[in-house]
Amino acid sequence: MKLVAERLYLRDFVPSDIDAVHEYASSTEVVAHQEWGPNTIEQTREYIAGCVFENSLPERTTLELGAVLNDGRLIGGYRATLSESGTDAEIGYSLNPRYWHKGYGTEGARRLIEYLTTELHVRRIFATSRPENAASIHVLEKLGMQQVDLYRKNVLIRGDWRDTLVFAVEIKRLTGG
Repeated sequence: MKLVAERLYLRDFVPSDIDAVHEYASSTEVVAHQEWGPNTIEQTREYIAGCVFENSLPERTTLELGAVLNDGRLIGGYRATLSESGTDAEIGYSLNPRYWHKGYGTEGARRLIEYLTTELHVRRIFATSRPENAASIHVLEKLGMQQVDLYRKNVLIRGDWRDTLVFAVEIKRLTGG
């Protein structure tokens, strides 16, 4: 799979992505608001192997995609997990800090949402963020998402119970007749 945007494209992860993925997956900055990480190299290898397997399934319900600049540098990853009904999807993303604040996060997420809604006919997209992750909240708002829920101290991250914000956007379709 390859989803082309203006300055980057999203594609299935491949085994040779391990070093580039590990560069951001082992960063304490990247995982500060995540339940996972920072990864060891073995954890990154296992993650990539899982992505390659999942992406090989004919009826996959999770898309694990690398974000690659047009010059070939892998700068992060995106995930979309479809609901059983296929009408809802949760998205998430992680980027190498060297590429933060350049619009790549929004550009990749926008392209992923376009694919989910036009090709897979997903009607509701949602994502989560920690309240203190202002940059991620900004990306979600730029995507047209609005906060729809707040879970108090529901996630344990490195010994601290943290809150979770839930953002969503409904995709409205025009129908003829």
